Amino acid sequence: MAESNNNSMLNRFFHYADRGGTLGGEIAAGLGIFFLSACCIFINMQLIAKLTISGAYSTANISQIAANGEIYAQNYFVSMLLAFAGSLLIGLVARLPLVQTAGLGLSTVLVSMVGTGTGLTYYNLLAVCFFSAILYAAVVCIPGVNKALFNAVPSPVRRALPAAAGLMMAWIAMQLTGLVSVNGSSLSIYGTGAVLEQASDSVALPGLVSFGSYSYATDKFHPLLLVCALSVVVTFAAWLLLRRSKRPYLFSLLTGTVFFLVVSICAVGIDWKTFNFSMDFLWGRLWMVGSEDAMHTHLSSVLSNLNLGRVFSEGLDFSAYTENGGSVPMLLVTGVLTFLAVYLFDAEATLRCVADSTGAFSADGQEGVRLAMACNAGMNILAPLAGGAPMSISKTSCAGAEDGARSGLASVVASIGFFISAFVWIVPFLFATITSYDITFNLYGHYGAVLQLLCECSFAVADAVMVMVGLSMIARAARLDWTNTMESIPFTVTVAAAFFLSNLACGAAAGIVAYLLLCAGGRGEKPSPVQLIGGAFSLVLLILSAVW
Repeated sequence: MAESNNNSMLNRFFHYADRGGTLGGEIAAGLGIFFLSACCIFINMQLIAKLTISGAYSTANISQIAANGEIYAQNYFVSMLLAFAGSLLIGLVARLPLVQTAGLGLSTVLVSMVGTGTGLTYYNLLAVCFFSAILYAAVVCIPGVNKALFNAVPSPVRRALPAAAGLMMAWIAMQLTGLVSVNGSSLSIYGTGAVLEQASDSVALPGLVSFGSYSYATDKFHPLLLVCALSVVVTFAAWLLLRRSKRPYLFSLLTGTVFFLVVSICAVGIDWKTFNFSMDFLWGRLWMVGSEDAMHTHLSSVLSNLNLGRVFSEGLDFSAYTENGGSVPMLLVTGVLTFLAVYLFDAEATLRCVADSTGAFSADGQEGVRLAMACNAGMNILAPLAGGAPMSISKTSCAGAEDGARSGLASVVASIGFFISAFVWIVPFLFATITSYDITFNLYGHYGAVLQLLCECSFAVADAVMVMVGLSMIARAARLDWTNTMESIPFTVTVAAAFFLSNLACGAAAGIVAYLLLCAGGRGEKPSPVQLIGGAFSLVLLILSAVW
């Protein structure tokens, strides 16, 4: 059987068995990557859709919500199709266990550039992304340029990138679970954490949500909030018990989800005094699958509104921005430098993490990495043309690698899930836990209403899994000689700056500057010319970010 597996057509193409994987393992890991990625895409959609929604954003305004629902449907469809195309491409070309999705970190940077009253539109920012992606493609596809760029980044800074990315992701995901307060965060956070922030201002300890928040006074479906929080705890516990198993992330995700569904049915759906069963809190899930809020009912509108040239027709019109005193050259310089750095460092962080978890890169060497980054560059050129947010090599790939993914076959499996999910609300139907303060999502929908409320849904169990993925990235990256200041100081500065500035590129720039200052103080070897050039660019990036 093993010999047959090793000689199968799939293995000859993907080489998963040659790397210690199995066909079943690739399929299971691919499904896990898909589930986690789709949940992350919904959080990302909140950031993007908010930029293009006009009018009242309130559950009391049903007509406005219905109109907004079309915007969400458009973002959802484009996001899923881009994830399908990007993951299929990277799986077949690079043949590595990676997926591409609209990254929350990249989109957070995009949204943060809008500012208040600047006059910038979503398509203005997509135009900046488009020009950045062209430069990014040139950097990753020209071997000499790519090599020089990464030689400019000192080894301790490159080693710190997965830890910095993991810390940022874990912090965002932890807030989304609802177990910590979102007060004081510079990021737009949605999900259960935001629900509890609205429900109660009381906290048991600084940053921690009080269990007094889960009261009948704050929500008519009170038990759902409490069950959601308990599901997060169960998910953490499941991962601790299963972390040495073959599928720790997939099994912990499924355990927390099953716990939530079963306990919520018992706590909310069944009246134990009369033994009557009510479907009220489940109607939203059923409504969006087979009724007027099902995705297929929106397809005609979505397809008719697709405009591949909008990034040029609207994105290049900066008149409102200049009328507000904005400088287009400064915007382009800052935007292109920021996005180029974020693209590169974000991809490097994920690739390093996956490489450390699996031997998939050993046979392919730098060729597989170069192909993966080239695929990412190509998708980042395509995404703005389709009206989609920038694409990243998703951190969920790290969870897939831990779950046994060894080749691009897992990416292909995930891409099939993205394609199906573009037409059917699979993930929110199964994995969405709790949504807005008054739980409107769980009641009957009206055309477009459930679509908007759905995108405010909490995927708290998946968020808990992503916390563990982030912590795992930190733990793996932190294996260094902490007594060596040339390693520990640039590493620490990179992680801390990325976290506090909410920008991976600025974190790397700060780490590079710290490394060069140590060299200037006689603690390390004389930096190379290319490292000095990298230091100069890092200073420019930090100054522009501070001024901006």
